[in-house]
Order: sequence, then C-alpha cells, then structure tokens
Amino acid sequence: MGKSRRQFLTVTSAGLICAAASHSNFAQTPEPQQNLTPGAPPTLADRPLVGPDISPTTVREAEKLVQVKMADTEVDVAASSWRRNMAPLYERRNGPRRVELEPALAPATKWNPLLPDMKEVAVRDRFIRGTANPGPLPRERR
Repeated sequence: MGKSRRQFLTVTSAGLICAAASHSNFAQTPEPQQNLTPGAPPTLADRPLVGPDISPTTVREAEKLVQVKMADTEVDVAASSWRRNMAPLYERRNGPRRVELEPALAPATKWNPLLPDMKEVAVRDRFIRGTANPGPLPRERR
C-alpha cells in the first residue's frame, strides 16, 4: 500500500490550508463597471454621469408636458438620478459628439460612372420634331 490514512489526511489538510491562504493573498478585485464588454447591456446606475444637472423645478415642468403627477420625494429622486440613469440613453441616441457638416459638402454615396481620366461630355436633352411623314394611322378592327 502507498500511504496510510493518517498521512493522506495530513497531506490533504496541509494542501487545503495552503490553498486557502494563497487565495486571500491573490484575491481578485472587481473591475469598475465602466470597463464592460462592448455590446453588453448596461446595468442600473453604473453608467457615467452625462449631461447637465437638472433641478426638481425642471422635473415639475416636465410633469406638465407629459401629464404625469409625481410625489415630492419622487421628483427629488428623479432630479438627482437623471444624469446617471436617463441622460446616457439620450446620449446613446443622439451621440456624444455632433459634427456640423457644411451644406456644400458632397454626399458620401455619390456614384459617378466616369473613370478619373475621362472628361464629361455635355449632352443637350431636347425634343426635336421630325419632318418625315409617318403615314396614315392604322384602322380600327371591329
């Protein structure tokens, strides 16, 4: 036989104690929620602060527009949590940065079949009535 029961218990107990001690030394620290996997859905209240601060007065004015009545405590909570909970949704829709494009800028999907070294030929599209007699119209069959 290889080992006695007593030796087995001694070795396994010592191994478990070492594993538990080393686990506490190399404990993983959770990453901040801002470094989520791209495309992962956000969880509640872990988004960065976005947009301007709003006051309870702003929420009261919004109540009139939406035709909703909220309690005073609900208005305070909505005003204090707007930047973390709701503003990122609007930023995702509108984009964090907007670029103004000049009105004269050509569209990105303009298609031109001419090769770069060819010149465009000016074409006049006019209707010119012909002078030739086409003959009589066909007779109607009954």
